[in-house]
Amino acid sequence: MTTAIKILFSSALTGLLGLDSVQAGQFLFSRPAFVGPLLGWLNGCPLEGARIGILLELLYIDVIPVGGVVPPNGAAGAAAGVLAHAAGGLAPSLAFFIGAAAGAAYSPVESRVRAARSPWNTLVQAQVKAGDLNLSRWLARAMLIENAVMAGYVVCWAGLAAALAAVPGVRALYPGTDFAYSLMPWLGLSGLYFRFRTQAYKK
Repeated sequence: MTTAIKILFSSALTGLLGLDSVQAGQFLFSRPAFVGPLLGWLNGCPLEGARIGILLELLYIDVIPVGGVVPPNGAAGAAAGVLAHAAGGLAPSLAFFIGAAAGAAYSPVESRVRAARSPWNTLVQAQVKAGDLNLSRWLARAMLIENAVMAGYVVCWAGLAAALAAVPGVRALYPGTDFAYSLMPWLGLSGLYFRFRTQAYKK
């Protein structure tokens, strides 16, 4: 497959896996620890894909959606990070931070998608009151929109990474990003430690 086809296929697959977080299943297929290795394998960089996905998982695992708070999207982050390295040609360290930024920046996008679906509530309620319990078309429409938005979002970040890779002097960033990247496992593990410690004291 050409690079463009790999990007499009990986983005569409990410949109499909992203549905698992809310719309369908909740089998953890949308977690970055799954998305990263899978897309890494598909794009010829399984080890870096796994590392990016697992590190993003460590960063995002402690983020809990409360009320109207929309947390960073791990699937979008892992996909953007893997494609920034595999398709954009950036170093894994810089690709990871691009993925982390993409995951965080998806929150307002997801909020807008949710807000766009809010008017459907009245229509669905009226349909149920009329005795029609077949809600499959609403569910299908919601899933298609979620899939398309996620896929398009990942494609945009892959293009951004490719453009960044073409900027003269971008390699000058690598010593700094490599050092910061080397600290990520410790940062993630320390976050897990304090989380489990808090849970242990609650018991």
